[in-house]
Amino acid sequence: MEPFPSEPAHSPGSIAILGVGPAGLVLAIALARRGLPATVIERDVPPDVAPRFNPDRSYTIDISGHGLKALRHIDATAEFDRRMFRFRGLKIPGRGTEEWTLPGWTGSRGDILRALMAVLGQHTDRVALEFATNVESVDPFTGSLTTRQRSGESMARSFDLIVGADGAGSTVRSALQARVPGFTVTSKSFPNYCTMIELDNVGGRLDKNYLHGLSTRPFCVAGAIRGDTGPDSARWFCAVGTKNPIEFTGPAEARKFLRDRCPRVLEFAGAEQVAAFAGRTCYHIGRSLSCSRLQGGKAVLIGDAAAPYPPIGQGVNGAMESAMVLDQCIQDAGSSPVQLVDAAARYSAQWKPEADAVSWISERSLFENRFHTVRALATSMLGLSIFEQAKSAEVPYSQVRRRAERLWPLWAR
Repeated sequence: MEPFPSEPAHSPGSIAILGVGPAGLVLAIALARRGLPATVIERDVPPDVAPRFNPDRSYTIDISGHGLKALRHIDATAEFDRRMFRFRGLKIPGRGTEEWTLPGWTGSRGDILRALMAVLGQHTDRVALEFATNVESVDPFTGSLTTRQRSGESMARSFDLIVGADGAGSTVRSALQARVPGFTVTSKSFPNYCTMIELDNVGGRLDKNYLHGLSTRPFCVAGAIRGDTGPDSARWFCAVGTKNPIEFTGPAEARKFLRDRCPRVLEFAGAEQVAAFAGRTCYHIGRSLSCSRLQGGKAVLIGDAAAPYPPIGQGVNGAMESAMVLDQCIQDAGSSPVQLVDAAARYSAQWKPEADAVSWISERSLFENRFHTVRALATSMLGLSIFEQAKSAEVPYSQVRRRAERLWPLWAR
């Protein structure tokens, strides 16, 4: 990949990126590759010392089209090859295999962050990293923010652009909503719940380069991340998706649920993992938020801060692409203080239709919804699946939505 074009010889504005998630790291790398410094602030410890996965929440993430495009933008694919499994596709009961022929990867969120941190490590002269630091307040008009380290030290600073990459509970988004006239946030809630179970009896019976659908009602997808005993070792996790929250009085009840509802999961999970599943938290993952715009004053939102939505395999992929789009807008508009604000406004106009489209698509794939399940199977066989189309690096999410809307009422709720 060719080096990024150098920025013109002027004094660039100062940029703060709040959040060391996939979106924040992709943006920091992209800016640094073009010679633009940034301050990156994260409330948690560095990914390299944090656990690679949380067994309560670590479903396997696949990086495909939109994420691939972003990783190519920052020349990070080789690092992902070194650290993660290659993604080859999705095997679904009753639908055969959806093959993925382009580069792609599967792993945990921690694996993704560690790979991006390794790439960012090549540009430490241009990036100031502040971990274990909470952002207590943000003023989108002045670009000022107040942070507090775990030591108790507080600091007030001002930036020419504050990038909210701080997740679904974004402090930056809350500040925009509270302070910017006309900035509104619309929330929706859908019956999507998820409980994780580790699969410790897989052996060689599942291919680690694929995600595997083990059940449709409940919706169960299993995937592997690299294990701790070598590059070919694997740990398997399965997300059990239900339309209602589930809880169990003990392992016996959990085992009965699995035996009656998704027996293939029980094929791959031993007694210890079933017992852990019985006590595991069932998370509500069916929330979405839509902002009236993604920028206000000197603040802008990317990733889940801009638009969290129910999972359809595009959370990390879309988040990384949103960071790429903001970087491209900064490249086009320029990096002076005034130009950064203009770039953020351009990004908002360009990315909001994409974020809205992913949310729209995700609302049409709800767990244990019989109509949604039948429709997904039928449209896949007819080549009309919006979920398969959404993986493409060449087709914008908004175009997938427009095509689906022309087939109304097929893709009605």
